[in-house]
Amino acid sequence: MVALTTPGQAHATAPSRTKVRAGVLVFAAVAVIVLGYAARGLLPEALYVWPEGLRVPLQAKANALLDQLLRQTEIFDHPLRSWTRSLGEVLGMPMRFIQDLLANGWKYTDASGNRATLPPLPWLVIAAAFAAASWLVSGLRLALFTLAAFVYFGVFGLWNEAMLTLASVSVTIALGVVIGLLAGIALWRWPRLEVVLNPVFDVMQTIPPFSYLVPVLVLFGFGPVSALVATLIFALPPMVKATAYALRRVPASVLELSEMTGANFFQLQRKILLSTARTDILLGLNQLVMMSLAMVILASMIGAGGLGGEVLKALQSLRFGRGLEAGFAITLMAIHLYSFGHAVATRRPSHTAGPRNRRRMGLAGAFVLLCVLAAVLVPGFRQFPDAWTLSSSDMLARGIAWLNGNLGWFFEAFRSVTTIWILRPLLGFLQGIGWFPMAVALGFLAFAVGRPKLAVLSTMTVLSVAAIGYWDLSMITLHLVLAGTLLSLLIGVPVGILASSSPRVHAVTSAVVTMLQTLPSFVYLIPIVMLLGPGDVSGALAIAIYSMATTIRYVSHALKEVDGAILEAADIFGASFWQTLFKVRLPLAWPGLVLALNQTLMMAVGMVVITALIGSRGLELETIDAIARVEAGRSLVAGLTISALAILIDRFLNAAATRGSPGRQGKAAS
Repeated sequence: MVALTTPGQAHATAPSRTKVRAGVLVFAAVAVIVLGYAARGLLPEALYVWPEGLRVPLQAKANALLDQLLRQTEIFDHPLRSWTRSLGEVLGMPMRFIQDLLANGWKYTDASGNRATLPPLPWLVIAAAFAAASWLVSGLRLALFTLAAFVYFGVFGLWNEAMLTLASVSVTIALGVVIGLLAGIALWRWPRLEVVLNPVFDVMQTIPPFSYLVPVLVLFGFGPVSALVATLIFALPPMVKATAYALRRVPASVLELSEMTGANFFQLQRKILLSTARTDILLGLNQLVMMSLAMVILASMIGAGGLGGEVLKALQSLRFGRGLEAGFAITLMAIHLYSFGHAVATRRPSHTAGPRNRRRMGLAGAFVLLCVLAAVLVPGFRQFPDAWTLSSSDMLARGIAWLNGNLGWFFEAFRSVTTIWILRPLLGFLQGIGWFPMAVALGFLAFAVGRPKLAVLSTMTVLSVAAIGYWDLSMITLHLVLAGTLLSLLIGVPVGILASSSPRVHAVTSAVVTMLQTLPSFVYLIPIVMLLGPGDVSGALAIAIYSMATTIRYVSHALKEVDGAILEAADIFGASFWQTLFKVRLPLAWPGLVLALNQTLMMAVGMVVITALIGSRGLELETIDAIARVEAGRSLVAGLTISALAILIDRFLNAAATRGSPGRQGKAAS
C-alpha cells in the first residue's frame, strides 16, 4: 500500500521535523555540558585545561608587535608618534578654543608686560543662549529644563567642570558627524565594504575602552586629545550605521529625480540624499551624543577632566555625595542634548511659519541681550558666586552611615547568600565544564538554531581563548556577567511586564529608566562599595543596576508591540490576565524578549570591566593590570577576548530570536 501525503500534511510535517531536530541538538548540547562537568577526573585533563606546552604566547607577541608599531614605526623619516601628535594638536585647537570661551578664559600679556586673563563668557549668558536655542527648536518646556540644568551646574559648584565636558563633547560630536557621514555614504555607495567594516564596528562597540587606552596614550599623549580619540572609537559606529541605513531608505524616485535634474555626486549627497534622510541621520546623532557622554569618566582618566574627573575623584575617596552630584550633572547634560537632538530630528519645515519664526528668533535674541546686560551690571551673573552654591555630600554621607549602622545585617546577609548560593556555584560549574565540552556544546547549539557558520565561529573562539591561556579568566568574567544579568532579569522583567500593562507604571518607569541609562556607571560603585565592600558581589550588583534599565525598556516595548486585535480576541474568549500573559503576549513577543536578554547581556559585558576597580578578578582585571604595566598588546588581547565573548553571545541570541519568531514559523508552515 502506498501512503499518500496531502500538500497540507507535507507543509505541517516540515516545521515539526525542524523542531524535533532542533530539540535533539539542544538536548545533545546540554548532555555534553553535564557529562563534561561530571566526568572531570575521568577524562584527560587537557580537555579542560589547555596544556602549558601548547599554549600560544599571543600576549607577548602582541606586546612586541604593538611596541614595534607604536614606538619604532617611521613615516618619511619621522616617528609615527610625531605625526599623530601633530594631528592631535590640530584636533585640540577647536577644543581649547571652546574650553577657553566657556570655562578657562584667555591668558595674555598687557601693555605693561603683566600677565592677565580675559574671563570666559558669563555663566548667565551661556545658560541664556542654550535655553533660547532650546526654546526655538522645541518649546518652553525644554527651555526651562535647560535653564534649570545650567543653574544646577552652578549651584553645586560644577560650572567649570560642566563647561569643560560640554566643550569636549561638542568637538567629539562635530568630528563624529563628519566621519560618520563620510563612512555612511561610503557604505551606501559600496555595499561590499560592509563585509570589512561591520566586524570592525562590532569590535569597536564591544571591546572595553580600557583596552585601547595604552595605544591611544602612546600615539597622542596624555590629555584631552587622547580622550577625544578614545571617545570617537567608542561612539562612532552608531552614527555610521544610522547614515548608511538612512540613505538606503531614500525612495528610488528621489534618485531618479536627481538624475533628471543633472545633479553631480556632491550635489546629490548634500542637497538631496542627506536632506531626505535627515530624520534617521539625526537619530544616529543622538546615539553619538549619548555614547560620548557615557565616556566622560573614562576620558577623565587620560586627561579630559571635567565632570568625569569629579566622579572619578569621588570614587577614589568614596565621597558618594560629590559623585552623585557630578553624575547627576552628566545625566542632565545627556538629557538636554538628547532632547535637543530629538527635537531637531523630528521637526518638520513649514513654508507658512516664516514670520512666526523670525518673531521667535527676535524674542530669543532680545532675551540673550538682556542677560548680557545683566551680566555687565551684576558681578554675580558673570562668575557664579560661592555663596550661592550648595553641597549634599555631608547629608548623603550621614545617610550611608545610618544604613550601615541600622541595616548592616541585611547587607551582610545579601552578600553571604549571593556568594554562597549564586556566585560560587555558578563559577564552579563554568570552570568545571572545560573548554572542549563547551566547544562541542556550542557547536550543537549553533546547528540547533540553523547557523552552521556560527558553529565554526564558536568553536574557533573557544579554541583560541583556551590556547592563549585565558579560559579560566574568561569563565570568571562570564560568571560575573551571568550573575549580574540574572539579578537584572529578576527585577527588570516583572517591572517591564507591569509597565507594558499600566500607563501609570510606564510613566514612572520611563523616568527612572532614563535616569539609570544616563547616570554614569561609576556612580553606582560608590554606595555599593560603601555598603557591601569590594568583591564579586558588589560587581554583580553594579552590573545588575546598570543593565536593569535596558531590561525594563526592552521587555516593556516588546509586550506593548503585541497586536491589540489579538489581545481583544483573547479577552472576548474570557482569558484571564495570567492566561493572556503566558499564552498570548509572551509567546508573540518572543523575538523582542530575546532582544531584551541580548541587550541586557551586552550592557552587562560593557560594565564588567569597570568592576575590576572594586575587586573582580577575571579578564577585566587582566585589562586594568596590563594598562598599569603599560603592556598595550596584553591589554588589547584581553579586551578582544571580552569582545569575542560578547559577539558570540550576540550571534547566538539573534539566531534564537529569528528561529523562534512567529513570522519565521509561519513561513516554514506555509
